[in-house]
Amino acid sequence: MIRMTRMPEAGTRLLAPLQSSFSSRPYLVFCWLLVAHLVCFGQATVQGLARYTPRHVAAWQLRRRLAAGRWQWARVLEWLVSEALAAFPPPKAGVLYLVVASTLKNKRSKKNPLAKKGRLNEYAPYTFGLHVVILLAQWEVYRVPLAFGLVKPKGSPGYQSETALFREMRPEVLLPAWGKQVIVVADAAYPSRANLQAIQARHWFFVLAFPRTWQLATGQYLRDLVTPLPGHHYRQVRLSLVVPSARRRVFWTFANRAQLRQVGDVTVVLSRRRRNDGPKHTKLLVTNLPQATAQVTVACYLRRWPVELGIKELKGVVGLGQPQVTKAAARVERSVAGALMAYWRLLRLRAKQIQPGNSWSAVTLKQGLAWEWGARQVQRAARQEARREVRLRPTCQGSRHRGTLATL
Repeated sequence: MIRMTRMPEAGTRLLAPLQSSFSSRPYLVFCWLLVAHLVCFGQATVQGLARYTPRHVAAWQLRRRLAAGRWQWARVLEWLVSEALAAFPPPKAGVLYLVVASTLKNKRSKKNPLAKKGRLNEYAPYTFGLHVVILLAQWEVYRVPLAFGLVKPKGSPGYQSETALFREMRPEVLLPAWGKQVIVVADAAYPSRANLQAIQARHWFFVLAFPRTWQLATGQYLRDLVTPLPGHHYRQVRLSLVVPSARRRVFWTFANRAQLRQVGDVTVVLSRRRRNDGPKHTKLLVTNLPQATAQVTVACYLRRWPVELGIKELKGVVGLGQPQVTKAAARVERSVAGALMAYWRLLRLRAKQIQPGNSWSAVTLKQGLAWEWGARQVQRAARQEARREVRLRPTCQGSRHRGTLATL
């Protein structure tokens, strides 16, 4: 990709309502920061992003924009989220899925105040990096991040667990007006009594993978439902992924109504990929959907797959967590927010390329957008070179004519 020398018209037109939140120079640097995220195909460090901006927008200016704490970046986040949500058509049934997941972005520098050592589960290796929790809105084939949070190292001031961050993000999240029914989907790291009570207080539904240490109202543990159950009680269920296709996944499921303490009536679903899998490979799902079946519950839980795709795209497409801004936690948080802003801008600019019922990738969207902007940059440079030659041509001809007369 070539170095950009002029701001793309589509970018300035989209971000024009935000101009009142900045002064002139910071607004220009902010626009170039988002453009650099969308045309950079290498490491999205501050120095790497500066290779794609004009020479009058240096790396120190991009770093200063990320480090500045006076601009209202939370307001900018909210506005970009609303623009991204409005770019896609609503579902006919009005069902919105809120999917939450976490990821680790590897880091090398130990000076990063939010980097910590840990692993996502007992099977994952230990890594050192940023622990990011992302809340994503999903319906049909669309996936739009809504909010994020950074899990601080234990013992640091202001430490909050994943469940507490999720509970804190929910009241602040901006939901579309068409969301008549909201279903929260998450893995076993997020069910807690406080979270479940907050979900039920907003009249939302949930489909969550539960830890096996939870107890039923009868005093029986959830793990006791998995171990003694023979294999012939499971029934085969065939489900497609989020995008309808001929290929379907096979699950072996068992559903039973139960009552959890401090939660109420729920449906407990045991799910396996193979019929003869043992208890360790059995997923335990709990939902409060009315008249929920095993097929509906597992189909809702499969909505977690889009958030995994979204996290992968945030890391590879817009460089989530790659800018090197250390020694201040607020700067690290704003650098992560900058990557999300670029992702929302990409969705807004290329919304017409995402067709209902068809799979899509942010990598393809970014390649098409960068190619379009690069082609316009080359055409502009060619026009400028042609105008320069036209301006110089009369001068060169006059000099040649005067030289001829002097010879005579």
